[in-house]
Amino acid sequence: MGMLSFLKHRLSHRVGVEHRTFQEMSGTVLGGVQAPCPRCRRGRLQADSQALDLRRCDDAECGASFSLAEIGQSLAVSGASLSEVADEERRQATALCVAAEIVVVAAAAWAIWSGSWTTLLGAVLLAVVICASALVARYRAWQIENGRMFERRAPIGAFLRAETAGLFGRR
Repeated sequence: MGMLSFLKHRLSHRVGVEHRTFQEMSGTVLGGVQAPCPRCRRGRLQADSQALDLRRCDDAECGASFSLAEIGQSLAVSGASLSEVADEERRQATALCVAAEIVVVAAAAWAIWSGSWTTLLGAVLLAVVICASALVARYRAWQIENGRMFERRAPIGAFLRAETAGLFGRR
């Protein structure tokens, strides 16, 4: 029995349903598992080789195809406009930046008081992760505002140009 199979066996017994749910979610996020078909719920959406902006259900009975725009609309929050969703993402990014600043200031005070500079280093690394999450929220808000979700290739360059233009007031 290999180490990974041993851990998988132990974790599935110890953690149970939560582990399996986490495993399913992480498989979807990391690309190991395709999204379920919104029409039949049995098949999985696979990329269409003829059209890059289409996803086709792999179930033989269903065979439905969806454009990336349709998938994006089906994932929108019910009862909320796109601008409200973008504003919420922007608020979340602001809250994350404030949290990162609080972590660094508190850790700096703790590091000075205790004389442990590794505390400050750990806090700075934690703040970097929090700021990365804030950047993801800003990117998501930009995608929603500009209708650039679910593209074949991520428009990160356009996002960075828009962010720097907004930062320097060139909008």
